[in-house]
Amino acid sequence: MLKFAASFLLAIAAGAGGPANAQSSQEQTAAALLARHRAFVGWQFGDGTFTSMRIVGAGYDDTGRRTEKIFKLSKGLLFHSVYTTIARGISERTGFTGNVFWQSDRNGFTTPIYGGYAKFLASLTVLGQEGTTELPASFVRNATIDGKAVGIVRVTLANGDPIDCYVDPQTGAYVRATIDPGGPYEQTIEIVSYAEAAPGKKMISSFRFVGNRTLYRYEQFDPNVIISDRDLHPPSPSAWWSFRNGDPIPIVLTKNRILVDALVNGARGRFILDTGATAIVLDDQFADRARVQLTGGNGEAGTFYGKVKVRTRRADTIDFGAATLHDVLVDSEDFRARDFRGLDREGYDGLIGYDFFAGAIVKLDVYGSKVTIMDPSSDLDASRGLPLLLDLSRRIPAIPITINRSLVAEALLDTGNPGVAFLSYDLAKTHDLRIGSPVCGNLESLTLGPIVYSGQSVCLDNFGGDMLLGYDFLKHFDYVFDFPHGRMFLTPNKN
Repeated sequence: MLKFAASFLLAIAAGAGGPANAQSSQEQTAAALLARHRAFVGWQFGDGTFTSMRIVGAGYDDTGRRTEKIFKLSKGLLFHSVYTTIARGISERTGFTGNVFWQSDRNGFTTPIYGGYAKFLASLTVLGQEGTTELPASFVRNATIDGKAVGIVRVTLANGDPIDCYVDPQTGAYVRATIDPGGPYEQTIEIVSYAEAAPGKKMISSFRFVGNRTLYRYEQFDPNVIISDRDLHPPSPSAWWSFRNGDPIPIVLTKNRILVDALVNGARGRFILDTGATAIVLDDQFADRARVQLTGGNGEAGTFYGKVKVRTRRADTIDFGAATLHDVLVDSEDFRARDFRGLDREGYDGLIGYDFFAGAIVKLDVYGSKVTIMDPSSDLDASRGLPLLLDLSRRIPAIPITINRSLVAEALLDTGNPGVAFLSYDLAKTHDLRIGSPVCGNLESLTLGPIVYSGQSVCLDNFGGDMLLGYDFLKHFDYVFDFPHGRMFLTPNKN
């Protein structure tokens, strides 16, 4: 990761380079449009105009109602951003320390960001900090956006995603930017307006992400303020673990699920152990019985089956044997609303998801039907198994895979999904992946590190990723999940 950070910073500092007379006509057109943009904003990254910045803003829904608060600190390309959902009082954070990109959830559990999302964040940071105008660039084409003629310039940076900048040739303003065009992290940003961050020096001040109706508006710019290194580091967690010993606790394997027992505020429940759940989610009736207090307004959570209404609560303790999770924010929902006996018609009391894993090391011995919860400072150097970096940007662990021996992709690991493997419709269409039938069939091969599966059965679906591996596939491995350090160890078992 240090190498990534150094390359990221070097790419911006170095600029495009090369003599002007060696440029092609496309490069000259791109250079002219970027020069127009540089004149419009009045500065560019690295010219000494801004050494640091504090920004205060908000997010608004399409009725103009304020739904989020925004607080951002930046020092060069280093940053710390805080987004707070007003209705629920929940804050989530993202940052870059110069060594690593990181994210922190509502409980303050912090995990590093690796993989494709780190490249996306690098490019998003460069765009916001006006670092695009000295990057290698080529002219893509002319286009019309909302009746306005624009020129599309693609800029590239080392270890980041390309950015298509839609430039108004009359003013030089960017009216749109697409990060990772055509790639797995493609995201288009509609740039609504600019504002002066200092006299004669403009920054993007309002924007929205295509597909998200929220309008983000920066309402206060404080340039060149004192920002310490500590200000750019993640917060201390508000929830915390205590570990009395390292003894494992039993889990129960059914045909479709991994089940674990826990005490929530002293009330015993049985839960699905679910790496695909982005939170700990309790059934409303169980949460009421366990006296888990409500803390804020209602919200919405995305699931494999669509959007569901959830409520935020705070559990004093959740005991897993000798390991206890304290003062933790959880969600609750009425699982019985979908069938009369809740999850799987078995009346399970909820899902044990992301926050169970985020602050501890979890050793999941599937074959031995036990789980061990360990202090995140535990030494794993002697751990056996295939070591893999995790992409936790979705708060669902994802690992690199290769499909049909050539297509590099990511697979989400979802122990809460009872199926085998799912392939994205979009990925299959884009790369002409044929599985032998319209919905379910077989891949030629699926590769995880040195492990190759021939004829792996899959079904097509769309779930926000390239591929999803469910419980029926994952039960054939044992795991050491080390979310705090963004890694895992994977070992085939005897199942």
